[in-house]
Amino acid sequence: MSLDEGKVSRRAVLKVGAGVAAHVCLLTGCSERDVPIASFSFGVITDVQYADADPVGPRIYRGAPAKLKAAIEHLNTMNLDFVIHLGDLIDHDFFSFSTMMPLIKTIKAPVAMVLGNHEYEVDDDKKTQVPAELGMSARYYDFVMGNWRFVVLDTNDVSLYANTEGSDAYTEATAILNRLKALNQANAKVWNSAISSEQIDWLNSRLAMAESAHQKVIVFGHSQVYPDGDLRLWNAQEIMTVLDSHDCVAAYLNGHNHDGAYGVYNGTHYVTFRGMLDGEDRTSYAVVRCDPDAIRITGYGDEPTRILA
Repeated sequence: MSLDEGKVSRRAVLKVGAGVAAHVCLLTGCSERDVPIASFSFGVITDVQYADADPVGPRIYRGAPAKLKAAIEHLNTMNLDFVIHLGDLIDHDFFSFSTMMPLIKTIKAPVAMVLGNHEYEVDDDKKTQVPAELGMSARYYDFVMGNWRFVVLDTNDVSLYANTEGSDAYTEATAILNRLKALNQANAKVWNSAISSEQIDWLNSRLAMAESAHQKVIVFGHSQVYPDGDLRLWNAQEIMTVLDSHDCVAAYLNGHNHDGAYGVYNGTHYVTFRGMLDGEDRTSYAVVRCDPDAIRITGYGDEPTRILA
């Protein structure tokens, strides 16, 4: 299914896959029926990372379903336009999806999913099935709500973990990682990755479309782009250059770094949301409100509250 130029009403978001939210609606080429939206809100969850495994440090894997359930119950009390999960719904093992996806399907608002690195900590013969298991019909996509365009990236397409050994992507990832190691870069880690040139071209095209339509843009991904750190994308600077070349980009929102992070680069806000997994009696999730004058983040649990203006 083509996801290009999806138009979304206030109570519907672009369908990202069958069965994730039963009332999700795809409205294509119907801009005459769209009405301006003064403000709207969406929920953010990331790095739930369930596995049927013993704790490792602060990571209480078997406690993840209860945390997610509690967060969903809270978010379901709000009038949200959609909820996005920024990746790493599971920690490892393909069968872990069967525990977590039924919980995701209890979210009342439409749902958008982002691919994380831990989604690919499964057997090689299952890797190509991961997007479909998350209800995704495309690894990266975009949708429009009012005068905002939301762009969802797949930050895993050039990596060691998401590709089988011997594939072109695996070979490219190996070369990039070795080059970064030779330069003693902090992000030269096997759990990091790069975004492919093909996807960067697609990103550029979507940002250009947003500029032509006088839309503001929020970009979602799993991996951190800015500020610097050991969980940053391998080609983060290239992605920042692309985002910086389009005045329509307001923010890049991601997970991956459970400690969270925040920075502003040339007027674009980069927010890393804290992971839900860590801590036995802790949690982390947020609601983001897009207003004409600012993006307001209300954090719950460990997630800070911020105003991006």
